[in-house]
Amino acid sequence: MGAIDDVLKYIATNEIRWIDFQFFGIDGTLHRTSVSNRKIDEESFGKGIRSADLREVFGEVGGELTLLPDPETMARIPWEPATVRIIADINKMPENERFVKDSRTIAERIETNFQAAGVKEIKLGAEVDCYVFDTVTMEKVSIGRGAGVLLDSREAKWGPSPLSPEKGAYANQPYDTLYAARCQIAETLEDSFGVLVDGHWHGTNPTSQQSFELAPRGVKTAGDALATLKFVTKNLGTAVNITPTFMPYPVEGEKGNDLNISMSLWKTGDNNLFYDADDKYAQISQNARYFIGGLLEHARALSLFVCPIPNSYRRLAAANLIAGWSATKGNTMVYVPYSRKNMKETKRVVFKLSDPSVNPYLAYSAVLAAGLDGMKNKIDPGDPAEEEGKKRKEVALPTNLYEAIEALESDTKFIKGVVTPEFLESYLELKLKQHKEDRLTIGIADHRKYFNV
Repeated sequence: MGAIDDVLKYIATNEIRWIDFQFFGIDGTLHRTSVSNRKIDEESFGKGIRSADLREVFGEVGGELTLLPDPETMARIPWEPATVRIIADINKMPENERFVKDSRTIAERIETNFQAAGVKEIKLGAEVDCYVFDTVTMEKVSIGRGAGVLLDSREAKWGPSPLSPEKGAYANQPYDTLYAARCQIAETLEDSFGVLVDGHWHGTNPTSQQSFELAPRGVKTAGDALATLKFVTKNLGTAVNITPTFMPYPVEGEKGNDLNISMSLWKTGDNNLFYDADDKYAQISQNARYFIGGLLEHARALSLFVCPIPNSYRRLAAANLIAGWSATKGNTMVYVPYSRKNMKETKRVVFKLSDPSVNPYLAYSAVLAAGLDGMKNKIDPGDPAEEEGKKRKEVALPTNLYEAIEALESDTKFIKGVVTPEFLESYLELKLKQHKEDRLTIGIADHRKYFNV
């Protein structure tokens, strides 16, 4: 929307009764609180609004937290005709300063760091997967009784429908049974929320996996875009009694949901720092190579941000990524697309380790911080993965959440000044708790394989 006056005028003249303030927890979970149109005025955008006790989300903070609306994010919610949503930053009172555990501040800091390094613009896009199930039934009678989940999909190989595609990638109709649903999601994102979708298709996996390509944006607005995609997909699914999930690995035997993060850096409007017309390998610059070097150097520590839950490591085991970089092998952790020569506008680096369970502001910023560290310290990425017998740098990635925690604890320098110590401490506590809970969980596979030992 833009200017504060425009937002207030829109609310006043379009019969808007409720303002849905959306904000994010440490792990990226979207929270919301709704206030009457009577409670928002110009002062709200400077000092914030006290709408709820946010300590219920963030714990004791030694003060009070208020919501600071970002007028650029206002959008009318199409399935709630008298409601607009506004993404809010979080202020700490009485100091009236940004709260150090607010995820969106992390994205602001990394953008500032790149500007200080001479980068005028970061363009960050994403390819995001999700599954859409017709029904999901979970056994919740008793924790100790045993796990049971029934997933039903019209495309599932175990279902009665003949429409299950043998392979999922780019399936056509009628095997791509959710084309109309993807169109509705994409068009709602564009028309109601201003999030541009460059493309969508049936995902790699045959069981009703969907893929969306979000157009490049700045870091903070790219985080907004991913959060909005999840918000729209889940709500539209609920409206028609289908169940989407962005869980990394929901279907045993398939590859799971990816989040491919696409990045390019621009010094001026036409100066892509990752492009070099004279380079003989994929026309990438030395800056791009150093950026990739930083991604590989810090990949183990990055895992805690880009593969942030125990289920992420089941997906990682199934994904079978090569822990290196390439312009010809699409299954490397870092990929440099090179389908056409002399394409300065589209030259980019794609980081493929991540999954959609991330806090996007944190994950995007951490990945960029690793790349920036590579550029500053001229970290050599080694030779591409297809260069047999040459100098290659390959990374032994963590195999579980605890290994990722240990990796980050021994490699935090590259995110210093981007992720505050307070945020990092709370994040590590949360991840350790998730790891401990996962170790105590009994899954259906345990009963199936080991019940009769």
